[in-house]
Amino acid sequence: MSESVVTVPRLVISLDFELHWGVFDHLRLDGPGRKYFDRTRELIPITLRRFADHGVAATWATVGMLFARDREDLLAAVPDVRPAYRNAALNPYALLDGVGRDESEDPYHYAPSLIQAIIDTPRQEMASHTFSHFYCLERGATAESFAADLRAARQLALANFGVELTSLVYPRNQSHFTEVAAAAGFTSYRGNPPAWFWQAANGEDTGSAQKAVRLLDHYLPLSGPSTGHPEGGSPDLANLPASRFLRPYLPRLDGYGGQHLKLRRILSEMTAAAETGRTYHLWWHPHNLATDPVKNMAALDAVLRHFSRLRERHGMESVTMQELSHARQ
Repeated sequence: MSESVVTVPRLVISLDFELHWGVFDHLRLDGPGRKYFDRTRELIPITLRRFADHGVAATWATVGMLFARDREDLLAAVPDVRPAYRNAALNPYALLDGVGRDESEDPYHYAPSLIQAIIDTPRQEMASHTFSHFYCLERGATAESFAADLRAARQLALANFGVELTSLVYPRNQSHFTEVAAAAGFTSYRGNPPAWFWQAANGEDTGSAQKAVRLLDHYLPLSGPSTGHPEGGSPDLANLPASRFLRPYLPRLDGYGGQHLKLRRILSEMTAAAETGRTYHLWWHPHNLATDPVKNMAALDAVLRHFSRLRERHGMESVTMQELSHARQ
């Protein structure tokens, strides 16, 4: 793979599609939790229609367990080698005894109907968020268990939907074991922004000061404009670093102009990328929109309208992670 300079401005959108598998360690499936994910499921078709209306491509990095059609299918796909996290609260396999029969009974741990809706929508890429929402930097994770996890994710997606997964998003952005990902057949991954406080770390090593600076960076330009060309990565695995997280509306933080600051930061960075022929990589989780559907969908609409203007004025293109990695070749 040869390196080439990307001169066409491009927008990349990647979504970390995980439902309860991604937050089970801190969000219970009680009444409010179920309503939260019910709203999430309702918003995904709406989001897909928004993308289609604006001609926007997106990469849906999906937890492999969501590809299972029923409990038997899920259990058969579980890899023999699993991570032995030192923090047992991070172990998703502990949930298997309580998982329901299928999507109709348990829409929080299965999503074949939503996956099919994504596949059926133009310009949408199915990608991997690992099989089990694997944490590469947590104590107890090994290259062997990660390789087994990635094999399980790719095999289930191919068997159930005929989809070959080639783009990878690391859960909680813990990018590591990249040589394992390349050997498993992946050609790109979403890396972290270059600022020191966005570098990959596990939960134990991410201190309160780093978290506070990360939070402020969504409102104020602490890290500078986050636009760029695709990074080199390795010859077989392209690093397509994130630019910005589309942070959801939270009243205690955003009720007094915070939402405007966050959105202005994103739109101005998109404009800078479009004017200088660079790439802007925006990401979020589908469940983020469910915190306040009205305000969060309004923010998404503003982003999509702004992209449409940048496409018209500067020729900005909307591409998937897979398409961007191919453009580097």
